[in-house]
Amino acid sequence: MKAWQLNGVYDLNNHQSPLELVDLPIPFPEKDEVLIKVICCGVCHTELDEIEGRTPPPRYPVVVGHQVVGVSLALA
Repeated sequence: MKAWQLNGVYDLNNHQSPLELVDLPIPFPEKDEVLIKVICCGVCHTELDEIEGRTPPPRYPVVVGHQVVGVSLALA
């Protein structure tokens, strides 16, 4: 699957492309999870805060975007 990945904290004044387009394996849903094929995804101000280090995620790398529209493919 294609995904935009954040690998660290960046100053957007000096780094115009903080996200890297990567090809990741399709995840397998575990118990009580759903696999969703994402049709579109929004990136909001929360991701800008993560990129610039104001609210860093617990670990890197992180796939950005949490506002998705998609189709359920599998239930576990």
